[in-house]
Amino acid sequence: MEVIPAIDLRGGKCVRLHQGDYAQETVFDDDPLAVLRRFEDAGATRINVVDLDGARDGARDNAAVVNEMAAAARVPLQVSGGIRDARTAAELVANGVARVVFGTAAVEAPGEVESAVRELGTERVVVGIDARDGIVATRGWTASADVRVLDLVREMAEIGVSRIQYTDINRDATLERPNFDAAAELLDNTTCRILIAGGISSIGDLLELSKLGVEGAVLGQAIYTGAIDLAEAVSALRTHS
Repeated sequence: MEVIPAIDLRGGKCVRLHQGDYAQETVFDDDPLAVLRRFEDAGATRINVVDLDGARDGARDNAAVVNEMAAAARVPLQVSGGIRDARTAAELVANGVARVVFGTAAVEAPGEVESAVRELGTERVVVGIDARDGIVATRGWTASADVRVLDLVREMAEIGVSRIQYTDINRDATLERPNFDAAAELLDNTTCRILIAGGISSIGDLLELSKLGVEGAVLGQAIYTGAIDLAEAVSALRTHS
């Protein structure tokens, strides 16, 4: 299983939000490129970059920072936030991004996701499904889509999506352990590869997700607070695999 550290961008800075609440922001570093380097030096094989402003507002306010990171990165980046159409996805890939993650568009413009899969290939496209109590949230987690997670997963699989990143919003940035039941339910009900985010608090959590068959785990709060040492986590999962 791949250990994927996250860099969440707001106003060009590396931040974390508590359960997606934009009013509960902690700035961890003013220099996202420095964070990128630290993660690479710790052995990360992929890094998850989220434009929080773009996710909420649909305008990619951090596009310049993302482009700088893509140009400088020594490992693949997967980028989300404000990617609402296939054209934007293609531009990101052209600028060096390895994977693009559609969130809101999967609900509001599934045809754009389908076009991106067709144009870029299934390995380049991820659908991020963020949920509270099994219901999908959109627009930077500020709106409810009134769609159940598994229904959206099935719809995405039908249009060619092969990788889903699932975040339990209620656990995000809480260090209260991931939603193992939701992860198992996803794995039991789709052939899509599954990435899990939200609540991961220990290497033990990572090993348990790996045993379930999760392809990747996205870490944020646990790394920034020191609950998990990224280098140790990467080494532990490499040994386990």
